[in-house]
Amino acid sequence: DEQREKEQLKPWLMQGDCLERMKEIESGSVDMILTDPPYGMDLTPQRSSGKFKGEKIKNDGSLDWCYAFFLECYRLTPKNSVSMFFCNHHCVSEFISSAKNAGYTIKNLIVWDKGDFGMGGNWRPVHELVLICSKGRFVCKSNNLRSIVNFKKMHHSKAVHPTEKPINILEHFIIEADYDPVTILDPFMGSGSTGVACKNLNRKFIGIELDENYFNIARDRIGAS
Repeated sequence: DEQREKEQLKPWLMQGDCLERMKEIESGSVDMILTDPPYGMDLTPQRSSGKFKGEKIKNDGSLDWCYAFFLECYRLTPKNSVSMFFCNHHCVSEFISSAKNAGYTIKNLIVWDKGDFGMGGNWRPVHELVLICSKGRFVCKSNNLRSIVNFKKMHHSKAVHPTEKPINILEHFIIEADYDPVTILDPFMGSGSTGVACKNLNRKFIGIELDENYFNIARDRIGAS
């Protein structure tokens, strides 16, 4: 009945280090991983008019966690599933080597055209990347999808996190998985955008976030008690 379905889809939110908290999740129980990990850039937003100017991105100083993280992601997902990781040129080679080491097949590298450029002095970036990793078979529902996707980036005035991703691109990636994943994990939950997308699509969400402030923001946005 409706109450039972609601209980089954209740989000599971965990505060703490994802490498530790992921150990609490049963092997093969996560249908899809969709996450925006740290890029290892030691980033501090500098846009003078920006909402997050000078707010250093926490835990973004290295990529030492990559190999262990991708091994855990692979353990948690079943055969014939997909995992998707936002990335950029700073971290994509490390992500790919870690994913291959874990057992994933690199299915694709999607270019996300954000429609507006970011900071920088050389060919200012107008895009980010999404690494598509499969464990066995995976195809999209739609035919003839392009490897460049166009979704307007979050304007800093509306964002609650400095690297917040728009809900519609997250919904796009969930919807396109041909096997209709029910349980979605985001080990770097941030302000909870993946959880909001899951709620909109009637999927079960598991989210992990280290920062207490963003964990509380995510909990409020997703509507989890």
